[in-house]
Formats: sequence, structure tokens, C-alpha cells
Amino acid sequence: MQNIIHSALRLLQFLLVLLTTALIGNVIATNWGAAGSAKAAVNFIMFVCALSWIAVLYGLISHFVSAAAMPIVALALDAAATLFTFIGAVVLSAKLTAVNCGSNFHNKPSDWVAFGGNDTEKHCREIQASVVFLWFLFAAFAASLFFAFKAFRGRGGSMGRPSMSQVGV
Repeated sequence: MQNIIHSALRLLQFLLVLLTTALIGNVIATNWGAAGSAKAAVNFIMFVCALSWIAVLYGLISHFVSAAAMPIVALALDAAATLFTFIGAVVLSAKLTAVNCGSNFHNKPSDWVAFGGNDTEKHCREIQASVVFLWFLFAAFAASLFFAFKAFRGRGGSMGRPSMSQVGV
């Protein structure tokens, strides 16, 4: 049962990383006049997506090829992806602020993250969707980190349990 849940989490992570990468890639591709801080935030999210791709692909490969499964590597990758996904979601949420993308943008500061293209509303909606996917991706990585920690403690952890032959009578 645990194996099925972990597989479903990896597939969900794959889907969420794919969607987030596509949305942020489109924002970067059409971002021609944005402020430096807005570009930095969006570029950081693309870094988070690249790191997440590494963690997800390693997780999928190690799931299907048991010779590639090293619990410490899975634990490190899942921990890094969880941390950076959380930081990226917080940063992008803070840069976007609570906003209605269909409303008037004249009261936003000049370095607002959605400025920088021909269609500010489209940029805003893409970034909003990316924020939502990042939060779901964070939850999926946190759950996957739990399973990686259990595998690390059970198979490859530093604290081993004695076998029955080592227990004195």
C-alpha cells in the first residue's frame, strides 16, 4: 500500500513540475520589460523547477530500477526540493500579492512581478496558477520526504537494528 501511495506521489509531482515549468517558462519567454526584482523571482522559480525535475526523475528511476535506489540520495533530493519549493512559493506569493487579475493594475508598484509583457492580465494569471501548483508541489514533496525518511531509517540509515543472530541468549 505504501508503495502505491509513493508511486502516486511521484506521478503527481511529475505532473505539477511539468505544469509549473511550462507556465514559468512562458512567463520568462514573454517577459521583456520587467523590473530586475521581478525577473529574479521568476528565474528563481525556474531554478526550483529544475531542482524539482532532478528530484522527481531520480525518484521515478529509483522506484522502477531498484539498483539505482539509494535512500540517502532520495532523502537529500526530497529535502532540498521541499525546502526550495516552499521558499519559491512564499517568494512568488509575496511578489504577486493578493490580486484580482482582471482588475485595474494602476495602483501596483512599478516592480510588480506581473508587469513586463504586452498582456499583464495573462502574466498575472500564469503566475497565480504557478503559485497554486507550487503549493501543491510543496505538499507532495513534503509527503514524499516522509516516505524517503522512512526508507532511510529502515534500510540505509545510520541506526541499524541487530538481527536475531546478534542478540545474546
